[in-house]
Amino acid sequence: MISHSHVPETICQIHQLAGHSHKINCVRLFHNEKEIITGSADRSLKVWDVSRSTYRQTTTMRHSSTSNCIDVSSDALTSVSGHMDGGIRFWDVRTGERAADIQSIHQGGVTSVQFSPSNSTQVLTNGRDSTLRLIDMRTCETLQSFQHLEFRTLLNYASSSLSPDGRYAAAGSTSTGEVFIWTVSDGSVVKRLKAHETGVGGLAWGGGGTNGQQVASVDRNGVLVLWA
Repeated sequence: MISHSHVPETICQIHQLAGHSHKINCVRLFHNEKEIITGSADRSLKVWDVSRSTYRQTTTMRHSSTSNCIDVSSDALTSVSGHMDGGIRFWDVRTGERAADIQSIHQGGVTSVQFSPSNSTQVLTNGRDSTLRLIDMRTCETLQSFQHLEFRTLLNYASSSLSPDGRYAAAGSTSTGEVFIWTVSDGSVVKRLKAHETGVGGLAWGGGGTNGQQVASVDRNGVLVLWA
């Protein structure tokens, strides 16, 4: 079942965070909903405490390549960032120190990073080389790659997502508008979903829907499709 949606009205701003010296490329809310992490073209990541009436910056992490995407582990202790140089970096959120640096995972920029919802030691990435990779953060090795001849990643913000049980990986093609779903165990395509009329840049997989599995995809025209 699919449904289409457009944003019906403008949401009122309740606060503004100012601290970066260049445009912000990515933002993530911590699972505890008390902190936010932002990534900017000024080559820094900043953590903000939003649990009080006055928001404040708590930690700054600096790096040598612009970040396109970020995610935070479920225990809120580690963040991962994907960069224009094709690498990903892991950070200690408490100290701001870099915990690991995995270089050249993708040939081109990393467009999406996500900690696996079923295994906190694994991270899913998407890259401008039109490939998704499942990475083991302990060994820095690629566990599985996901590709298809008709799947293309042409946007620096193109996202990807693992299913809540970690068995599937999904991403939208920014060329055809199809949503591709792969099996994590063997990297094979199990489904191609078509509803968008233009390329898909945003995708998330959550636990909603009648069967506890729901995918949301957004295309370049701003059309949101819910798949269940």
